[in-house]
Amino acid sequence: MSLSAEPEADNIRLDLEQRSFYIFSILATQINRAVARAYVKKYGRPENAWKILAVLNKFKALSASEINQHTTLEMDKITRLVDVLVERGFVLREQDQKDRRKTVISLSAEGKKATRHLEAGIATMEREFLIVLSADERESLYDLLTKLHIRAGQIFADQK
Repeated sequence: MSLSAEPEADNIRLDLEQRSFYIFSILATQINRAVARAYVKKYGRPENAWKILAVLNKFKALSASEINQHTTLEMDKITRLVDVLVERGFVLREQDQKDRRKTVISLSAEGKKATRHLEAGIATMEREFLIVLSADERESLYDLLTKLHIRAGQIFADQK
C-alpha cells in the first residue's frame, strides 16, 4: 500500500476524534447496530442476517462468495447466517443452473416480504440521519463518498 504525501494533505486532521477513519468507524458501528436492533426486534437473531437479505434484495441470486464481496461479513459467518435464513424460510439455496458446481442463494417469498419491511425501516433511518443536510450538501456527500469509495478500493483492495 503506497500512501504518498500529497501537497493537499497538509490540512488532514489526525487527532483521534477528528480522524476520518475513527469517525467513519463510529458512524458505521452506530448505523449497523440500529439496523440490527430493528431486524432482531422483528425477526430475532442473528443480528447480521439483515445484511444478507439486503444484498440479495439488490443483486438477486448470489453465491456465498459473491455475498462476501458485497458485505463486510467473513465467509464462515455468511455460511452460518445463510443456514439460519434457509431454516427460517427467508432464503433458498439451490444449485446454479449454468454452473452445477456452484450454489446460489436467493430470497424466498417470505424473505422478500421481510426485506420490504427491512428496507422501509432502513429508508426511514437514512432519511432521519441525513435530514440535517441540505439537498446540495447531500449531493456533495454522495459525491465525496463515491470518491472515497473508489480511493479505498485503490489503496485497500488487497486487504479484504
